[in-house]
Amino acid sequence: MESFAIKRYIELPLPNESDTRADRERILDAVGADTVQMTLRATQKLYPALQDAGYKITLTLCPGERGFDIVNVEAGDTTAALYGFALDVGSTTLQMALIDMNSGKTLCEHGASNSQRALGDDILTRIIAVKSDGTNLQKLQALVLGDIRALIQRCCADAGILPSQIAAMTIGGNTTMMHFLLGCDPWLVFQSPYAPVFYNPGIIPAWELGLDLNCNLFIMPAVANYLGGDITSGLLNTDIDTREDMAMFLDIGTNGELALGCKGMLLVGAGAAGPALEGAVSQSGMLSEPGAIDHVRIDENNVLHVETIGNLPPKGICGSGIIDLIAQGYLAGWINGNGTLNPEASDRIKLVWDDEKNKHIPAIEYAVGESGSLFFTQDDIHEYILCKAAAHTMVKTLMDASGITAADIGAFYLAGGFGTHYDLESAITVGLYPDLPRDKFVVLGNASLEGCKRLLLDRNCLNRLQTLLDSAVYVQFSEMDKFLENMVAAQFLPHTDAAMYPSVHTRVKP
Repeated sequence: MESFAIKRYIELPLPNESDTRADRERILDAVGADTVQMTLRATQKLYPALQDAGYKITLTLCPGERGFDIVNVEAGDTTAALYGFALDVGSTTLQMALIDMNSGKTLCEHGASNSQRALGDDILTRIIAVKSDGTNLQKLQALVLGDIRALIQRCCADAGILPSQIAAMTIGGNTTMMHFLLGCDPWLVFQSPYAPVFYNPGIIPAWELGLDLNCNLFIMPAVANYLGGDITSGLLNTDIDTREDMAMFLDIGTNGELALGCKGMLLVGAGAAGPALEGAVSQSGMLSEPGAIDHVRIDENNVLHVETIGNLPPKGICGSGIIDLIAQGYLAGWINGNGTLNPEASDRIKLVWDDEKNKHIPAIEYAVGESGSLFFTQDDIHEYILCKAAAHTMVKTLMDASGITAADIGAFYLAGGFGTHYDLESAITVGLYPDLPRDKFVVLGNASLEGCKRLLLDRNCLNRLQTLLDSAVYVQFSEMDKFLENMVAAQFLPHTDAAMYPSVHTRVKP
């Protein structure tokens, strides 16, 4: 297993009257490979560096467009110091890890809020901002590059190394975020016929983006406009491309991206799941920030308990808290299978005034915050059920397209923040995930970042990525025969077909 970038120590013959080869050509001759190039940035360092080092130098070779690029030249033998950055660029946050490519260790890892939120919390708002004013594209690129520079400095300071020592950077992110990063207008990602500027932008010298690094950047390639490099990167953490039985990969949030396949076969698709899964369905919904209720439990005495991030007074409820609230409410009999509230089940279920509808509606008073009672209404529940039904339907439709049932799935990989923070039992209880044996579920966490790490440590992942791209067949869910039928059937807790969720129905309060 060879790392993405490598170092090579060489001792060059000194120039003399009979050997007047230029420094660049002297190095390329010593490397002895027709597929090795030298970047201009590395060339500019040759004098007086080679003379000062007595022509005993270490070359850093990073994969390039036509083989390897010599991206750095250092005096002496520095082969023991080989570092790379793995970076996931999300619409809300960025996460960077500094990797020792010799030992395989993660030296440090840091995150940062994506400053592009200044022009819109969601991707679509940012795209429209660019459409209305082209100068916003440069602003969005500058904002995310500023975040990356700050993370570079923070990680290097923590590890006690210099940015000039970084040999490679691998980057994952959805198609739109990669367009913003590279300064390309992403309007065509959302505009029919959905043919964006690029899916695979190739390998890019860091200095072309104004990053003061002596390395190349590898952007994880996308499969389609809605199935980006964050998903292909995530698939590197699975064995979906080598296993004999079927496996499912699911990264779900406001949008859902998923893959189903095995060795030699891969179906992929993406679609809107809905903001309810992120907590945006309720007036008191919020992101996973301090003070957000992230866990809910109803005990055997029918008493509701909540936990907040940071153990602070409750400010609202985030996605993982909402899924707990609905799951626990359903099991306790507070919520019926069709999403209606049962006022007789708990004194927590009250009538609250809805200004938009100009009437009272049923709601669960799930907590009391600093500004008063926090409610989750029956309308909120119905909205959530629609969103979870969309996510469930994508999974079911992909299985239908491949002719398998849930029982045929050997592994179910959960990626992203939702897969990490959602309670698995709650997700199955509401019908978000299929009712599989629990040991089949594998939580990957930030699969995009982990895939970027894998590539840094194993250059063979480049071949795996190409295999995944070559075998991927993109499915348009709206064109599938059973999509609408599956969608209607999934608008129930956990599903209209009780036989699909046997473990859930054994736990429902009589």
